[in-house]
Amino acid sequence: MANQETEAFKTRVLFVLAHLEEGEITSYGELARQAGNARYARLVGQILKKLPSDTHLPWYRVVNSQHRISFIEGTDAYERQKVKLEQEGWIVVGQKLMQKEAH
Repeated sequence: MANQETEAFKTRVLFVLAHLEEGEITSYGELARQAGNARYARLVGQILKKLPSDTHLPWYRVVNSQHRISFIEGTDAYERQKVKLEQEGWIVVGQKLMQKEAH
């Protein structure tokens, strides 16, 4: 993917991410598909990894295709994502997201 194409894809990824509703999750692959190229799930992960730590974008709503947090359990990144997902009603068991709590 050429640099200009990569930047355009990144812009689309961030746009889709910014419009995820509270409590909604998506996978890296689905986010890539919605941004225009389903084959670039890994690039989505790289884009999210490079977001500033104080970003207001809901990066934590992106999980892997098995509905699991991709970070290693017990790491700071895992804990941040787990807490944010639980605040939105998700039940997290280990790395796996379970059905949302009824509100």
